[in-house]
Amino acid sequence: MRNRFLALALAATMILSVSACGKSDSSDSASKDSKKESTAEQTEIEYNVDDYVTLGDYKGIEVTVEGEYEYTDDGFDKYVADTISQSAIFVEDKSQKEIQEDSIVNVDYVGSQDGVAFDGGSAEDQTLDIANNCSAGSTQGYIDGFTTGLVGHKVGEEVAYEVTFPENYGNADLAGQTVVFTFQVNYIAKAISSKKDLTDDIVSEKFGYDTVDKYMDSLKDSYNSKLESNLKNDTETAVLNAIIKNSKVSEVPENLLQARLDLILTMQDKQYQAYGTTLKDYITSMGYDYDEEVAKIKANVEESTKTELILEAIAKAENIKVDDKDYSDFISKIYSQMGYKDEDSFYKDFSVDGYGGEKYFKLAYLTEKATDFCVENAVVNSTSVVAE
Repeated sequence: MRNRFLALALAATMILSVSACGKSDSSDSASKDSKKESTAEQTEIEYNVDDYVTLGDYKGIEVTVEGEYEYTDDGFDKYVADTISQSAIFVEDKSQKEIQEDSIVNVDYVGSQDGVAFDGGSAEDQTLDIANNCSAGSTQGYIDGFTTGLVGHKVGEEVAYEVTFPENYGNADLAGQTVVFTFQVNYIAKAISSKKDLTDDIVSEKFGYDTVDKYMDSLKDSYNSKLESNLKNDTETAVLNAIIKNSKVSEVPENLLQARLDLILTMQDKQYQAYGTTLKDYITSMGYDYDEEVAKIKANVEESTKTELILEAIAKAENIKVDDKDYSDFISKIYSQMGYKDEDSFYKDFSVDGYGGEKYFKLAYLTEKATDFCVENAVVNSTSVVAE
């Protein structure tokens, strides 16, 4: 994300994980939001950024970056291998007939209790990681003992054995109960780990491309985009770090800092409320002191808000203004990606006491433009290396 050092970006990063279900339409929530919006309008935070920021050099800054920026065959081969590996593709390994402790096995299974199949206990064409007791390519495990009984059996066999659900299992009807899972062993699988293992059928089924060559062409485009993004992000980071080093922020206005902190805590709390708890309850349930954790967040927000103030000062010094059409494109992409249908409801959810959502994102727009200005006027020395 652009301007990832900013409090603005920090809050935006947190809210990106909140889907539309995180927004409440209840009358109680609506009442609170209305009150919050009204309060924000009555006590709008104002400050003169020049009173807090002394700008150093920010135009013509010379920076040096090192990373993977240029296409190489070795780099592309590694990118292909990494992409294939992360895709977790498993195909039949006809050379394997007996299930080992580290096998990947494709099965159909039925879970039954007292001879009757129970809801949610049956599935077909499932690829299991025996050693890790989970779906192949996943990290979320099954209940203890779910896969271990398959070890030693052969392809084509039907295998049945008892498994006991934990006492704290989420389904009360199954919690602590012993059931029988019956497996049909379809085949033992192997992971696709390189281009040579791919076939036209595999890429058609898994990625939607007619041939391996067409899939490779798409990966080449993605790889080149990644290289461009690497250079862009590394350059931006280096320029921002230089600007921060050259400039001085005497202090962060306390009411501004509180508004930034309030926004982050509010959006995080909404995320946890969607799961039936609160941010405070979650933090304390994990054994942490809530006030201490908030203090840590506040310290981080203070540092990122200093960067925000520096970029705001640059935007002011360079007379960078909000262009209505450009801003409309900027904000519509953000609220659409976050599941909102209009600006008003989006701004409402991002409003806190003293700082409205529209003001918040217009400043985000200006700080992004200020960053662009500094990057465009920088002298960049780059060295490209092949990723290991």
